[in-house]
Amino acid sequence: MYYFQIRPARPCDAASLAALSIQVWLDTYALEGVKQEYADYALTTFTQAYFLALLQRDEISIYVAEHDGAIQGYIQANRSSQYGDQDLGFEIEKLYVLRRWHGKGAGSQLITAACADLGEKYWLYTWVENESNQFYQKLGLAHCGQFDFSFNGKVIANHVYTSRID
Repeated sequence: MYYFQIRPARPCDAASLAALSIQVWLDTYALEGVKQEYADYALTTFTQAYFLALLQRDEISIYVAEHDGAIQGYIQANRSSQYGDQDLGFEIEKLYVLRRWHGKGAGSQLITAACADLGEKYWLYTWVENESNQFYQKLGLAHCGQFDFSFNGKVIANHVYTSRID
């Protein structure tokens, strides 16, 4: 395991967060290559302005993992999001870590930092085909449901996990 400096994101991180997000998102979802709809989504969603706006929202917390002076991943938490009518704590909206750093502690260190500030109860959803499902199961998260959304005319199934701290 490596040591990552975990800290709150700052406005000066917005461009790096945008670039990292595009890389991780395409690496995760564009398994058959970069289709037009994937490129359009990534380039119009993950912008510097998008992250600057997120950093202004009171209910959003973003923490970055740095190693050797560069951002290697981040976690984005939303304190006002809910899954159904259950009190599952805050939502981890994104946990994006560059593939090179998978299995080296960045993700778990980011979750630990978020929990230290926001509480031990949290939930998240992830695409059923995402390799990260194994990571969340290894952390001991409980599968508590499914969340579907539509992307480019297709229904995308996602597992919902919770820390289940009562």
